[in-house]
Amino acid sequence: MSTLAGIPPTTAAARRPRMGLTRACACRGSLSLPATALLVALVVTLSAFPGLAAAAIHSAGTIDGPSQDIVGFGGVAMAEDGTGGLVYLKREGGVAHVLVSRFADGTWQPPIRVDRTQAYAASWPVIGAADGGELLVGWATPVASVNGHPVEELLSATLGQGSSTFGPARIVDPNIGFGTGADPDLAMSSTGQADIVYRVVTEAGSSSTIPLLRPGDVLGEIRVAHFEGQTWSRLGAINRDRTISMRPPTQANAPRIAIGPTGNALVVWQEADSSGVARIWARRIFGRSVDYVMPVSAATYNGSVISDDADAPSVALTPFGAGFVAYRQGAGPGSPLPGPRIFTNSIGEGEANEGGEFVGASLADMDVAGGAAASIGPPSVDIDEKGDTALFYDANGSPRLITDEVGGASGSASLAEPFAGAEPGGGAIVEPSGGNVLAWTSADAGGPGVAVRQEFTNGSVQTAMLRGGDGGPVSGLAVGRSEHGAALLGFLQGPLGNAAIVASSTTAPPTRFFLKLSSGWVNPSSAVVGWTGATSLVGGLRYVVILDGRELPVPSGAGQLRLDPQGLRSGPHRIQVVAFDAEGQSALTPAGTLLIDGQPPSVRTRERPGSRTVLLSVHDSLSGVRPAATRISWGDGHSGSRGVSFRHRYAHGGIYTITVQVEDRVGNRATVRRLIDVP
Repeated sequence: MSTLAGIPPTTAAARRPRMGLTRACACRGSLSLPATALLVALVVTLSAFPGLAAAAIHSAGTIDGPSQDIVGFGGVAMAEDGTGGLVYLKREGGVAHVLVSRFADGTWQPPIRVDRTQAYAASWPVIGAADGGELLVGWATPVASVNGHPVEELLSATLGQGSSTFGPARIVDPNIGFGTGADPDLAMSSTGQADIVYRVVTEAGSSSTIPLLRPGDVLGEIRVAHFEGQTWSRLGAINRDRTISMRPPTQANAPRIAIGPTGNALVVWQEADSSGVARIWARRIFGRSVDYVMPVSAATYNGSVISDDADAPSVALTPFGAGFVAYRQGAGPGSPLPGPRIFTNSIGEGEANEGGEFVGASLADMDVAGGAAASIGPPSVDIDEKGDTALFYDANGSPRLITDEVGGASGSASLAEPFAGAEPGGGAIVEPSGGNVLAWTSADAGGPGVAVRQEFTNGSVQTAMLRGGDGGPVSGLAVGRSEHGAALLGFLQGPLGNAAIVASSTTAPPTRFFLKLSSGWVNPSSAVVGWTGATSLVGGLRYVVILDGRELPVPSGAGQLRLDPQGLRSGPHRIQVVAFDAEGQSALTPAGTLLIDGQPPSVRTRERPGSRTVLLSVHDSLSGVRPAATRISWGDGHSGSRGVSFRHRYAHGGIYTITVQVEDRVGNRATVRRLIDVP
């Protein structure tokens, strides 16, 4: 197998218990090439039908740089229709501004500036995506100065469907203090609603007017704003008690938010409880309304109090509002835990349970070596519409994937490619068919990069390494995804002063779809194969009907195929339909059975000796006889009808011709004649 840009060939290997399908990415490429030109040459058999292609892994492209002016990466976002984008910071005239590369039609488009009318330096860029290529970007910028320190505001701008420029900047929050540790997190639904959560440090250090729980603590607020169309509604501070100090802001204790398709969201954050220990808390957001505070993290373990801080919350929502949260729990001297660990917690559907409560935090993974000296990275989680979950994190430098299927199997695995670099992190993507996208900072003989891994439900695996620019350290790795299984990946590679913005995408095969067949027997002239229609983020769908192993092409745009009755023998036929997208990826329906009856009923006669009596019966072993259609002429002036069994006594001996008209339940008709010699 060929390599791409010096990246080792993808491997297929490693069968293991079913843990879902993982999606990943490949290697280095150039900007604005069509996705079809960037496919890694991989084919994985997904069923017994030869030629079915696996999900495509596209090579990485350098979006911008390397350049001394690139100073930060803000992340990626993907909508349900496969469009999306990435956001980053680049200096223009010595001032950092916000740039975005949109992803549409399978292509990363040239970057465009977001903060077109802003003169001051931007920071904290975040991005969300809605269907149709709509993008929402947020960032912070100075608006005033207090005692020589710039006071910042939080702004946003929208790139509408079909537009090539961002609209005017809109105020999300006119005052976020000095912007210290704001760490905004933006979540956008495919219908265009969004929520943003961020921190505002109100007092810090010796300037605090309230006693601090721990040295270095700050006073601050966790704030949320809700976006509908073109306007923001500021929902205010949501933390439990703004008079209790918080840990100094870091990326690891930043708040996080997830949003559902209806605009309802779940936000999680770190905040100290009354004992001074930092716990994880959550609130549901119902549009412009904020629900009550709910504890997420465990305060005890095996009956003993946990006195160490929890941090690094990660959150995901199903389309129906069920939530899944993971966090990292510290373990210092005297802890009831054997060492730092990852805990998970979940909550049911919000609307059905009027907010509900979390079921209780539980230890996610016991198989971590090293005791109190173990090194645990921040977790990444996802949950699909069925409630299947995936947890991905770094345990002592080894990537760990923990999966749990509702009513089914669960599993855990340590992945081969190790974590590397100063910024552990990655993404875990769950899709309804049961799969994940995994990506994490790693390294191999080619130097630092992003390891990616794709696992199929049949046990096969693909792995590759992402690189771009001139190589060097990786930071800011982000994964955005669609429920249909596709994903966008982006990161910054290289040291500041020679950094590049690198991106890649994965596509998924068309979604699983289903046959629509008649439930009983059909006449060959009425034999039609229908299907529900697959969904593809790539587009260009075409279908092929598989009849008893033979491929039958389907006219473009058709949602069914009328079969040629010639050669359709009577009996059962095995039917499947394959959907191919524009990149050759495919999906196969479950097999169905089409019952064909092309034969009319048969007629049997039997004479009763010595009685001039004839017995006649009509038979059909396939669709069955239609009794109401039976007509009999006994040849002696008498007749019969409507039935399947008849008896007739002739008055006189002789030779008679019996004529029988028969029909089965699918319309096969025949006229049968029998010559009878009655003694």
